Amino acid sequence: MRAGIAALLIACSLCAHAQSPEERLFAAIEAGKPLVAEGIVLRGGVKLDARDAGRETPLHRAIEKGMKELTEMLVKAGAPVNARTSNSDTPLHVAALHSDPWFVDLLLAAKADPKLRNDDGESALQWAVMSGNPMAAKHLLEHGADPKVTDLKGNTLLHAAADGGQAEMVSAFVALNVDPLQRNRAGKRPIDVARELGHAGIVKFLQRFESN
Repeated sequence: MRAGIAALLIACSLCAHAQSPEERLFAAIEAGKPLVAEGIVLRGGVKLDARDAGRETPLHRAIEKGMKELTEMLVKAGAPVNARTSNSDTPLHVAALHSDPWFVDLLLAAKADPKLRNDDGESALQWAVMSGNPMAAKHLLEHGADPKVTDLKGNTLLHAAADGGQAEMVSAFVALNVDPLQRNRAGKRPIDVARELGHAGIVKFLQRFESN
């Protein structure tokens, strides 16, 4: 019995050693072990543009998991900040989902491009708006994100803000000259979206533009 257990342990050890550094890095991130992941990066020899099944890089995964120290280490080590997944999402898209703008700020400082859009025509700014993250949206705008961008369905940032009930962002995008009367491909204006979802304050604000 002991000989069998020893053989199994040796086999497991060999399997672990057979993994590439990239595989071990992805595994550590997925297991929620940032210190192990950081150690793998520090040892060097890891291809930071490696991809998982969804074409995500270690940087995508570290940001999604909220691992700040690892994310910063990957950026400093030269991880590609504009890498795209199978849907062309960039690390900045993922960062925009965090209410804490720290991830967005780190990537912008590393020259991540806020104008890049994914295969659905969505920018990181749109993700920030849809997620209700006004500070991330503000910082993206300050670094050149386009406030007048539309996705493939014709939705503007006003549609996204109205959908999420984000009254302050609705006001902000109107101030940035985003057309409050623009219709998406379904023929809906931002006010129509807000009305359908019961966002009365946004409806009241946008009604003033209907009479102009």
